[in-house]
Amino acid sequence: MTSPRARILFNSSGLRALIVATAVVLLGQPAWALIMGGEGNKPITDPGWPKGAAAVFNTETRVAWWEGPPFGGGQWHAECRGDATALSLVLQDYAKVDIPKKRVVLHDGFGHSFWLNTNNDKDKQAKALVDWIIMVWQPDRLKMLQGLPAALRGPGLGEEGLAQIDVYTGGFVRWEDVIVPKEIEVIDERLEAHGFKVTDGNVLEGTVVDHDTNKPLAAKVVIEGIDPRTQGGAVHPRMAEGGTDEKGHWAVKNVVSGRGRVVISAEGYVPRIIAYGQYDDKPRWSQHNSSLCKATTVTGRVVDAKGKPLGEVDVRMEFETSKGERYDATTETAVKTDAAGQFRNDKVPAGAVTLWVHKPGYVRPGLGSKIKAPASDVKLEMQLAARVQVKVDFTATQRPEGYIVKVFPEGGEAVGKWSGSGNIDADGQITYEHIPPGKYTISGRPNPGSDAQETAAVTYDLKPGELTAVTIKAK
Repeated sequence: MTSPRARILFNSSGLRALIVATAVVLLGQPAWALIMGGEGNKPITDPGWPKGAAAVFNTETRVAWWEGPPFGGGQWHAECRGDATALSLVLQDYAKVDIPKKRVVLHDGFGHSFWLNTNNDKDKQAKALVDWIIMVWQPDRLKMLQGLPAALRGPGLGEEGLAQIDVYTGGFVRWEDVIVPKEIEVIDERLEAHGFKVTDGNVLEGTVVDHDTNKPLAAKVVIEGIDPRTQGGAVHPRMAEGGTDEKGHWAVKNVVSGRGRVVISAEGYVPRIIAYGQYDDKPRWSQHNSSLCKATTVTGRVVDAKGKPLGEVDVRMEFETSKGERYDATTETAVKTDAAGQFRNDKVPAGAVTLWVHKPGYVRPGLGSKIKAPASDVKLEMQLAARVQVKVDFTATQRPEGYIVKVFPEGGEAVGKWSGSGNIDADGQITYEHIPPGKYTISGRPNPGSDAQETAAVTYDLKPGELTAVTIKAK
């Protein structure tokens, strides 16, 4: 049996697809996501950007590009190099884009290309420096993602608008020489614009308030590192810390280099992660205003299709505030049911909660169950999962190095429905588990490969609690 793993794929056109692990869990199982991208300034076909955005994105100054976010896509990034003259020309095109808000955000130091250095290797950092990054959304994809549960969308999704250009003034761009059209709003996030000095290094600043009353809170602010462990998960060493004043304001200077997160906490409230970052020793300012919700309780039980209690079920919770903002808590967000199928969590922020359940051999279809906290006696039902084992017959053709099998619901893929794809193993097969019972279409093709090499799709009715064996013949 094989499953998708992190890897770089290449197809016949040279396009790279980066498969990355995400924190999102769909139907209680870890999921993988595809980020597309490439190098150079070869024009990208307009995928549905706002009118005029193609001219901005396809600038000759672009050295790399990529599309994200995981699960949905539609947010495009052009990573560029150039001077004030080149940027001025880009801004002329940007001013013509048909969107209500056009923003340029100024930063100290250099920008860093995600695509040219996806793993943030030190020996690649110099070659991955950029002077500005253009972000453009496909409006339909942004709208779709904003409608997803909190677990499947990033924090602050789309707050920058449909497009934004981040300019880094520590490289080749002398901002005083840039000509900015009047249609563009400039937001200065450089240190001196906020009362700090270059010697203050990497500065994080913000405010903390009570979510319901909007009154300042006496809160603790800790910058924690993110050090992955070989056995999974991560440890979070303390990098720096601070506290709020009587107005709820805080500031931490000279944050040390490394991957990190910003955590705020206060007595009686649920601690919250308000930001993630890849910090370095270069001067930089960023603002992180946020709020805390008081702790409440959620209780409930999990049963099977016959109403019998299910023990040892992992019940994971994703939180939102009453205003629909994602709430990343540092407290225990997953609890287990006891022998009677009961679960309880006393550290839930007041607001909306999406419940996800996982137990080997069982499944609960859909995008989680949304409730309002506090809540008691919540009932969740699971059913026996289906499994399918697909074997590829290569008697009619030579087996390629890579071959992918896709399983998707009859009628096509859709948000909230299970689907899967992955490469076969050395024995020419792949097994999928934890599938909601129902009719699914199965097909296969070389990876990389063309549509002409894809097998005819076959449909099977996958039964609860059963393993269905399927053989498809490769072309």
